[in-house]
Amino acid sequence: MPTYEYKCGKCGEFEREQRITAPELKKCPHCGGKVTRQVGGGGGFIRKGGNWVSKMASPGDSAKQITDRMMKQTVGEVAEDIARGSKERSH
Repeated sequence: MPTYEYKCGKCGEFEREQRITAPELKKCPHCGGKVTRQVGGGGGFIRKGGNWVSKMASPGDSAKQITDRMMKQTVGEVAEDIARGSKERSH
């Protein structure tokens, strides 16, 4: 169930879990004042760091671009495994 953000003129901001099909709130559950639903950026998936090379081909990619992308991902995974292994042996 998604969480929606609302803003009350008297109380400030608050969040409410609601079904997608539920109507948006018109009154603040705390004071009864008028509320407006805020437009949020969503809780999307955020990728950080440089090891997020996509394994999926994009439309228009050449065979070389697809192969290079796969190799970069594979090399990155192997490097991570080696790093994990050396950390485990040092402990």
